[in-house]
Amino acid sequence: MNGAASRPAAAMIGLWVFMSVVSMLFFLFTIAFLMRMAVADWRALPLVPWQLWLSSALLAGAGIAWRAAARAPTRTALARGWSAGCMLSLLFLAAQLWAWQAMLALHLTVAGNPANSFFYLITGLHGVHVLGGLAGAGVLGWRLAQGATLERLHGTAALCAQYWHFLLVLWLAMFALLFLVTPDFVQLCRNLLR
Repeated sequence: MNGAASRPAAAMIGLWVFMSVVSMLFFLFTIAFLMRMAVADWRALPLVPWQLWLSSALLAGAGIAWRAAARAPTRTALARGWSAGCMLSLLFLAAQLWAWQAMLALHLTVAGNPANSFFYLITGLHGVHVLGGLAGAGVLGWRLAQGATLERLHGTAALCAQYWHFLLVLWLAMFALLFLVTPDFVQLCRNLLR
């Protein structure tokens, strides 16, 4: 097997390894969240800022744009998918910051309650991973500008699409953890398992 043919497979394996590590990191935060929830000073977040629903839709749209870029029949269509994926991802980050402002306006600060702290930690860390994905998307933009072959661009766009789908699944899991998993929900699950 020559080096050019094995490059996409190696990149995909590398991406899967990275996504596994990130998954474990967020899994550990989930365990910490559930353990911390059992302490008496825990107060569940009182509301879901509507900006988080918007950001969820934006992240889903970014994943769709990346998938379209990976399947684009022309360089122009791929460039449009790349632009849409990047723009929707930046809008996702803006919506997340807007949600933070909404939380702070309601005096739901980092130090106010452990649930608040987890909200800022988890959403902030997820945002960092979106920024990292945008750095990777910058590689695709650079290759596009340098005139790389459509086949090579498709390979890089497919990596971006895979990563954005992962980010969406991760975001939905963290969203559910932050706003659906309450002490009452945990107690209900314990009672059902008895």
